[in-house]
Amino acid sequence: MSFSQQRPIIGGQPVENHDYPFAVYLSIETQPSWHAVCGGTLLSPKHIVTAGHCLYHAPSAQSIKVGYGHTHTNKQITTKPLKYTIHPLFNPRTLFNDIAIIELAEPIKSTEVAHRIPVYFGPVEPGLTVTTMGWGITSNNPGAKTVPIMHRVDLTVAPTNKCMNVDGTFTSSNGPFICTGTMPGGRDECNGDSGSPAVVTFDNGRALRKGVRMRAGLRAGMGGDVRLVALTSYGDNINHDVRPACGDPNGFGFSTHIGHYEAFLTNVTGMTRQQLEQPVILDRQVK
Repeated sequence: MSFSQQRPIIGGQPVENHDYPFAVYLSIETQPSWHAVCGGTLLSPKHIVTAGHCLYHAPSAQSIKVGYGHTHTNKQITTKPLKYTIHPLFNPRTLFNDIAIIELAEPIKSTEVAHRIPVYFGPVEPGLTVTTMGWGITSNNPGAKTVPIMHRVDLTVAPTNKCMNVDGTFTSSNGPFICTGTMPGGRDECNGDSGSPAVVTFDNGRALRKGVRMRAGLRAGMGGDVRLVALTSYGDNINHDVRPACGDPNGFGFSTHIGHYEAFLTNVTGMTRQQLEQPVILDRQVK
């Protein structure tokens, strides 16, 4: 299997501050003079879920810096983890079970600008619209760097048979991975987006799908009932290039299906499924 680890946003756009208060920025110092960029999601005031490969080379919890509360990395509040747990069956070669949970030393106060998101445990079918976001690179140009302002992009869950042409082990987006296409427009995640959230939006109880018109003022990932469905993991194309280009028209993105890992989530966080699914209720005043 070939894949581009640490995926960015291609074909997306910058987001307004506080649009995605559940998304966090992770800077991981893997060597004294080198750090990796990933994204994560607040499951609770003290738990962050991210990709397992983001933390696989982290020497300790102290090597991870968490930024939250703003879409611009230079304006974020930073905090440190107490510990982290990578899925015990994570395979760094194939990226199977690509999920990990960070426990913070101090819980983050839930406000309008920083709070958890409910987890979606329902079915994931082709045509479903998912919105992903992150601080990854925004082009395939040599020397492209991760960006300081979060970007977002809407993707569509791809037909199972097309995903199977790229990954013969793939069975459906209701398994360990959710598969999304890059069309139209070469949309994709890319380097630096690994571990970032992918969300599904519900309008009057119905999940948004490709070609379905939304209510005025409602945007995928914003303004409705938004739930966490996946985490950015890796990308591949039909030719299995060693470093497939992000947004390749013959490529697909494979994201860790969060609902598939209910047992891992509940065992590590101590939360029940009902708590993970619980809607977020806040005082709606922004300070």
